[in-house]
Amino acid sequence: MARSPFLRAYAAVAAADVVLAAGGGRRSARRLTKPALMPLLMAHVATSEDGDGTKPLVLAGLGLSCAGDVALLGEGEGPFAAGLGSFLAAHLCYLAAFAKRRKGSGRRVRWPAFLYGLAWVGLNAVLLPKTGRMRVPVLVYGSALAAMAVAALDTGDAKVAAGGAVFMVSDSILALDTFGAAAIPAADGLVMLTYTAAQALIAAGMVTA
Repeated sequence: MARSPFLRAYAAVAAADVVLAAGGGRRSARRLTKPALMPLLMAHVATSEDGDGTKPLVLAGLGLSCAGDVALLGEGEGPFAAGLGSFLAAHLCYLAAFAKRRKGSGRRVRWPAFLYGLAWVGLNAVLLPKTGRMRVPVLVYGSALAAMAVAALDTGDAKVAAGGAVFMVSDSILALDTFGAAAIPAADGLVMLTYTAAQALIAAGMVTA
């Protein structure tokens, strides 16, 4: 993964953004670092080999994620809803890409998928009483996220599977913190650490550098 100049640049920008997020404030500096993340991964994907026709879907997922990143730099329900919509569309693109790599692993996927389902139920049990008007969008988004993570398991690629799992962790932390369902120290930094790792794993696993 480290051989790609775009991935090396991504790692540097991601590290800077994680530090800025963990430190709180410095929103003006993050308007430079956060929007730069996904374009670097897109450059890596665009310049890599695509053996199964999934590259356009992965690029679309990364582009929509970039739109979500920018939206979430804002504050309030409006920017949050816009970010949620962008990431929902991104997960649908990833789902379609992963479906092209489906291995039909059956039993090997069943137990992890069952654990993802339990995590989805538990998270929604905590979140839904606190989400108010956002209850339905959050439920729909969480369902798409869990489906994406399960589909990632069935690609047969360890990086992609790990990316799906870490994405669930990242968005769970974000949701718990956003809706005040749990007190998580340095939540913004943890969200960006896990989010940037998840996106890199998916991007690296879906193409051949």
